[in-house]
Amino acid sequence: MKNIAMLGCFDTKAEDFSYLYQCLVEQGAAVQAINLGVMGSTSLFPVAVEAEQVVARAGGVLAALREAGDRASALDLMGDGAAKILLDHHQKGELDGVIGMGGGGGTFLTLKALQSLPFGVPKICVSTVAAKDLSRQTGTKDVVLIPSLVDIAGLNRISRVIMRQAAGALAGMIDATRDEPNEKETIAISMFGNTTDCVEMCAKMLRDQGYEVLVFHAVGSGGRTMEALIREGVVDGVLDLTTTELADELCGGICSAGPHRLTAAAEMGIPQVVAPGCLDMVNFGHLNTVPEKYQDRLIFSWAPDVTLMRTDTEENRKLGQEIAEKLNKASGPVKVLLPMQGISKVSSSAGVFYAPDTDQVLFETIKQQAKPNIEVIEVQANINHPQFAEQAVNHLLKLIKS
Repeated sequence: MKNIAMLGCFDTKAEDFSYLYQCLVEQGAAVQAINLGVMGSTSLFPVAVEAEQVVARAGGVLAALREAGDRASALDLMGDGAAKILLDHHQKGELDGVIGMGGGGGTFLTLKALQSLPFGVPKICVSTVAAKDLSRQTGTKDVVLIPSLVDIAGLNRISRVIMRQAAGALAGMIDATRDEPNEKETIAISMFGNTTDCVEMCAKMLRDQGYEVLVFHAVGSGGRTMEALIREGVVDGVLDLTTTELADELCGGICSAGPHRLTAAAEMGIPQVVAPGCLDMVNFGHLNTVPEKYQDRLIFSWAPDVTLMRTDTEENRKLGQEIAEKLNKASGPVKVLLPMQGISKVSSSAGVFYAPDTDQVLFETIKQQAKPNIEVIEVQANINHPQFAEQAVNHLLKLIKS
């Protein structure tokens, strides 16, 4: 029997959810229907958790919520309550998958509730706004978005097909989920186009040593996902060789991973080896999207839709300070490797971003501000040289084995 949670506003879309409920039952599911509609409920199908319980789980009172008439606050509170209820079910082993459905409000509620569940729990949201950019709402979670095509406002020949398929998809995802024992320790590595050679060498060496390797593309979403999975306990060690997202956060580039980048491993006490990979660059889109304040800077077109800006001395000083401050808070072992002959492919001696004096400001700031217990190692090679990759892997393995 599959234990499935069904989320939605049963006060306004009861007919639609009644059909989805039946579709899930036909898939062999025991359905826990959770009502997120603050104005009422339904008797068309059994409701396991009513709105009063949802809002109470978030510390609120339904009557007060109705009286206030503040839709935005109601969505926030109901989403928080649903998230806690889902997590309760998951921790008790009573949740195999989740499905939600709705328009703008229902989508917001579903996606907010799903943030509490870890990777691997099947999650589906049938949404009228699935074609929009919902990256902020989905966050780093493995959510499947299914466009409803028509509004969720009464059953019709389109909506019935979509709901049947969604129910079948969730059942299939649950059937495909296996608790496969992973006997290998897992290493997370951050990568960018300008550090690809290094990461590929490191990944091969680690796999040859029997480790599982997760490579994350440092384009903002990649860094956020890596940090999230570290916090979920998926990772045993980190080779954070491409910290370029810090530069985008500092300068307003398009690949920022937010202010909490480079904090998860420190908080979790996981062994980490860190390098200032690609901190020589800030990422923008097409050339005409570079902010006017940067028009006099060194600019390089990496691709028609990717424009790189060389970081300057003051930015490198700030970046070095940020790296040191974040790593100084680590509760686990840390080493920093400095590639003295270039922190990216394009900052090598023949590269367009070659500026050793600027890189030196970054290096010296890290060395001066890192705590004495953090070993900072100078490697006389470019970050993409085999010598650097070998040292990065060897130092991480020593930290893990110690």
